Formats: sequence, structure tokens, C-alpha cells
Amino acid sequence: MRRERISELSPGWAVKVALVEDAFHHEALLHSGEDGFLRGTLPFIAEALACEEPLMIAVGDARRALLEEALGDDAERVLFVNMRLLGRNPARIIPAWREFVSEHALDGRPVRGIGEPVWPGRSEAELDECARHESLLNVAFAGGPDWRLLCPYDLETLDPAAIAAARLTHPSLAHDGISRRNDAYRSPDRAPGPFAGSLPAPAREPEELSFTANGLAALRTLVYKRAAAAGVEQEPSEDFVLAVNELATNSVQHGGGGGRLAIWTEPGALVGEVRDRGHIDDPLVGRRSPPLDQHGGRGLWLVNHLCDLVQTRSTRSGTVVRVRMRLPEDARAAARTPLAGSA
Repeated sequence: MRRERISELSPGWAVKVALVEDAFHHEALLHSGEDGFLRGTLPFIAEALACEEPLMIAVGDARRALLEEALGDDAERVLFVNMRLLGRNPARIIPAWREFVSEHALDGRPVRGIGEPVWPGRSEAELDECARHESLLNVAFAGGPDWRLLCPYDLETLDPAAIAAARLTHPSLAHDGISRRNDAYRSPDRAPGPFAGSLPAPAREPEELSFTANGLAALRTLVYKRAAAAGVEQEPSEDFVLAVNELATNSVQHGGGGGRLAIWTEPGALVGEVRDRGHIDDPLVGRRSPPLDQHGGRGLWLVNHLCDLVQTRSTRSGTVVRVRMRLPEDARAAARTPLAGSA
């Protein structure tokens, strides 16, 4: 199939979009392969450029290369972001969109985005958090400025469960050049809460430690030792220790005075989990940039930016936050065996 270049497209090629009540138009693009990706995104981009609407595209390097080839010189008019880095932890994506929209939606000026948080090879845990992220987008931008976000989902390469999740979290669907309201969409008031459900049991027997305010130093020492034994390099090791310490400090301050840490390794990752008796009811906690003059309240924000994946589950009876740090390739064999000789 011949691939169109952006110069061959005009706003008249753009898919027709049904009117929605909210100024935020959140749409899943269901496509097949690279050609389907281009057919679905290029008209959207052409319309944005013709209307001089600011446009941010957050995709992986392969998708970016496809678009840059099609855009030619117009690629310089687009802000590209590497989603494989930004979206490694899906909790970091909403803050990036909020920053882009707040900087460019001036005087009611519409803006656009293309974001691909789901790609082949993501783990089950990552896909779960991606689905929660997509649902939270509808909370984060409800009643906000006028902007459109197109989220590509590849029918050829993604698991059917990922496609099913996309249908539940996007008010509109685009497929074969037609954009429609999505009858399967679950609005935030009908969808499960962002902290609902439970986490699977650890893949292996964890080491555990109960803590209070007086035990935070021992907690940090334990996490540092486990990171070293798993082969985590110095800088990410320090980040992981800081993240777990932030979670434990939150437990001391807001979770009943203490909690319980569990730490273990899985293939490719060091995992830590903090449980306490607290309850989280703010759906966007950790996804809003704290004001510079704010004292405290930065714990989950910091954790989201330090770790490769953060999973939070909370009920009236307590909260659990599980964090992951990826291991370097040469340390993955160690992660598949017990931590022999560890103290």
C-alpha cells in the first residue's frame, strides 16, 4: 500500500468526529499495523497543523520514525516525546499532558495530542496500570480546556484484553476512518475506582519487616542490601531506597503510625511493597505536580518519578503500594534465584 505524505493531506481528509459534551475529547484509534497507524494519525495531524494547533505526540521510536518520514519538514512543528521512557510508569503520563495543555491552551486555544501508552511486550501489571491511567485521564481533564487526545491501539499486535480495556476507557472510538461515540465506555462514576481490586501474591517468598517511625533507618538498610544483592546499580538503588522510604514515611504520618514492608525479586525486577492502615480517596494523588512552595504532600509524586512501575490499591481497611525497579540485563539471572547468604 502506498503511504501518504502529510503534504498530500488536508483538513478535509480528517475523520468526522461526533460532538461530545466535554471539551476534552479522548479517543481510541483502533488500527491494524503501520499503514493503519498512519491512516489514522496523519489526517489528525494534518488538521492540527492546518489550524496551527499545538500538537504533542508521545510514541515509541519506531512510530516516531514513521511519522517523521511522512511529515517531512512539518515534523519540526510537532513536539515528540518518547513514550517508552515517559510511560514506563503510566502514572507519569498525566502530569506530562497537564504540563503541555497548561502551557499551550492559552486564551481558549485548542490543542491536540497523540499518546500510545500500550505497546506489545508490556507486562500484565503494566497493562493493568495503563487501563487505570486511561480511565483517570477522563477525571484529570473533566471540565478543563478544549483539547483532543488520540490513543492508537494496534489490533494486529496487542492482546485482545488490551483492546477490550481501551473500549471501556475511551468515550470515542476511531476505526476505518470513522469516529463514533463509544457505547461500551464506562464513565468515571460507573467504572471501578482507580485503587480498586487487589494485587497478585508475590512471585516468591518475600522478606518482611514491620516498622514505625523509629524503624525507618533499619528499613532503608534492608532495602539497600536487597537492591545490592539483586544487582541494582548505584543510582537506581538509591532511587529505590528513597521511594520505599517515602512510602514508609507516609505510612507513619498518614497510615496509622507504621506499616509493613515486603521486598522480593522477580525476573527482571526488584519489588517492594508497603502496607498500612491508611486510606487514599484522591484519584489523582501522585499525578499532580506539587507547587514549589508546598511543604509535604510530595511522597507519591516522588515515588512515581523514581520507580519503573507503581501500583496502589486502597480500601477503608488499608492501603498497599507496590513499586518495581528494573534490573540490568546482567543481573536478571540473579533475580531468578534465591538471595543466598543474605542477612
